[in-house]
Amino acid sequence: MVATMPVTVATPPASAVAPADPLHDDLARRVRGEYLEMPGLALTLGQAQRMWNLRRGDCERLLGDLVDAGFLACTPLGMFVRADSGRAGA
Repeated sequence: MVATMPVTVATPPASAVAPADPLHDDLARRVRGEYLEMPGLALTLGQAQRMWNLRRGDCERLLGDLVDAGFLACTPLGMFVRADSGRAGA
């Protein structure tokens, strides 16, 4: 079992949600690829922002979506790690 910390992500009302964003989907695939290539990757929100050159809100949305999808987990120290890495409780 993996211990995780809830991630709070501001979500616009359903009426304001745009259809699928191809740029967001491409970036999500890239981030998944990077985490798969580097299994021990553990990034804070700020580190992820710098690594992928994202604005804070965009990075929060991206990481939140990957946490919601079960691909990433957020540790109690605020590190985003692969959910299957066994490090989420660290």
